[in-house]
Amino acid sequence: MKAKKKHLVNGVTFLLFVLSPASYGHVSASSQIDSLAVSPDGKLIALSYGNDKTSFIYVIPVDTAIARRLTHAKDGEETSPSFSPDGERIAYCYEPGDHTRSRIAIVNVDGSDLHEWSPSGVADLSPVLSPDNETIVFSRADFYGSYSPIAQPHPHGWSFFASKLDGTNVRQLTSKGFYMVSRPTISPDGKNMVVVAESLETDPQIAIYSITSPGPRLRTFRPHVPNEISRKHPIFTYPNYLPDGSILFMAADKRVSYDVYRLNPDTGAIKKVTNKNGYATELKVSADGKTAAFLKWRYTWRGVTDPEPYLLDVQSQKLIPLTVIGLH
Repeated sequence: MKAKKKHLVNGVTFLLFVLSPASYGHVSASSQIDSLAVSPDGKLIALSYGNDKTSFIYVIPVDTAIARRLTHAKDGEETSPSFSPDGERIAYCYEPGDHTRSRIAIVNVDGSDLHEWSPSGVADLSPVLSPDNETIVFSRADFYGSYSPIAQPHPHGWSFFASKLDGTNVRQLTSKGFYMVSRPTISPDGKNMVVVAESLETDPQIAIYSITSPGPRLRTFRPHVPNEISRKHPIFTYPNYLPDGSILFMAADKRVSYDVYRLNPDTGAIKKVTNKNGYATELKVSADGKTAAFLKWRYTWRGVTDPEPYLLDVQSQKLIPLTVIGLH
């Protein structure tokens, strides 16, 4: 449990490995963004915007930055949007206003043909669609609470599953219940997924698992970045596959700045992509690998709050804030 305490000493850094809508410790009921996704061609952003009571998915064209509600839900929480590889659909999590279990919803980008499915009696979270547009990977947690009296309660006992888009042919991809995990991303060929996973016995690792042949992890990495927050307990999260098989991820330095790095799985080489982001979360990359997006958070008297979306040109490494209009 030493690693858990180390994360807590560093405050907000401990919260990054959780896939709950409350992962980033909202400190007030004021509305703000808490998750986002990038379309395959980088021309659209989908994000979840709301407060402690409700949150809804919005779709924003990058060229206008004008937000449009995706659905007509009246209550509940819509979170964790993810574009299909063909850019025609969005999968997300929906928890009804009566706080019954979260289920996966899939809808066309224009808001039509909305349908939900819940193939089990547990909450299904963090849906990601595979490149074949026929498979969905998602996670489940079997315990909500805390293993430490000084830690906030969060979902634990995470496992990953895959199924067809209609919720049939559900199969478990990982056999171990993880203490904490990141959201998965799927390799360009649709055969593997990459996550950050942490168990009670092991420190966090970037781990690759097979989707087509479930079993033990295929490869693991514990990247070390310059001026990392701790050599013994490095903090990294949000791994994303790029088309060439490299992995884009975020890691924290000693100033608790979460910058973007690129990992070459074959050589282990790491390249820094951004500089001095401050507290940042929710790194996502478009399927074409050209555009990434993430949230930068501000430190105020209320704590860490008021996140703003930023777009990253992966090739030029140019970073641009996206000032969204029409969120309400």
